Amino acid sequence: MEVQIKMPDLATTEDEIRIVRWLVDVGQPVKLGQPLVEIETDKATMEVESIAAGTLAAIAVAEDQVAAVGQIIAVIESTEHSSQPAASPAPTALPHVTTPAKAAPTAPAPAAPAMSLFARNKMARQAQAQPTTIVLSGTERELAGRLQKSKQTIPHFYLNTSANADRMIALRQQSAPHSIVWDAFFVVAVARALREYPRMGYHFGDGQLVAAAADAVGVAADIDNALYVVVVDNPLAQTVQQVSQQITEKVQRIRQGDAAAKKLTPAAITVTNLGAENIESFAAIINPGESAILAIGKIAPAVVPVDHNIVIQQRVQLSLSVDHRVANGKYAAKFLSKVVTELESL
Repeated sequence: MEVQIKMPDLATTEDEIRIVRWLVDVGQPVKLGQPLVEIETDKATMEVESIAAGTLAAIAVAEDQVAAVGQIIAVIESTEHSSQPAASPAPTALPHVTTPAKAAPTAPAPAAPAMSLFARNKMARQAQAQPTTIVLSGTERELAGRLQKSKQTIPHFYLNTSANADRMIALRQQSAPHSIVWDAFFVVAVARALREYPRMGYHFGDGQLVAAAADAVGVAADIDNALYVVVVDNPLAQTVQQVSQQITEKVQRIRQGDAAAKKLTPAAITVTNLGAENIESFAAIINPGESAILAIGKIAPAVVPVDHNIVIQQRVQLSLSVDHRVANGKYAAKFLSKVVTELESL
């Protein structure tokens, strides 16, 4: 028989709950109590367990879409038999065909052929293939608003340079098999540069410069297709390895649905890295409450003159976005040069 899986009432303050990801594919077997789908409320990310054993017959709400409490989100073809006929779902609840009601015949009518799991899945996918909107999570909506305000109200200017990455590459190879995450090097270098150029840790507010609320450096992180800022606390008191471990642990907490880890917290400055995506360089938007953000491109070999000789170095491209109300070009350039010096001497 068919068992309808409905969106549970989780006492959320939002009217709709987002489907993060399905943990079982259509056509796969499902056990009673097995995690079926991961959902996100305004408070946390959690799993919904199956209320029946059988086969997942259809998915009615796709990933990144929302459903109201009580709405049918899936159907399980249960292996448990009942002496009572299963209730038919409302025709608009699921994107699959149900057997139409019979008129009172004078002779028995032939039974309608059962719809295969493949046919149901195909219809469900056709119904869900082209969503007209993508619903953002609460964290994504907050970040979108903050960045829009930043670009509209902060006078950005940009500085570009590069650094020798040979030292970082060697340190990372030495740390194997638990390799240092790349962002850790830049967090430590930026924190050390802030000691000499502390103005870069202030932000503009009410006609004056205000010191950062925390001795921390943020790391922009794309986690499960959502953007978060992982904040490294007190990086000056830590080694590169310890900073790497803190970043890794906080990213893991976000993936596990830790609401506290997802919450935006203050930092003095942020670093953002697209080197792994084969991006040479880019200009980032300043996170509100800060005055600068360091954008990191990919590491690539480059021909460099050293002591009248031509050598090949592995170099990384850096771009610093700066709030011109806080620092002028010369001060920001000295800060960026100090970041390069620290990276090359870690």
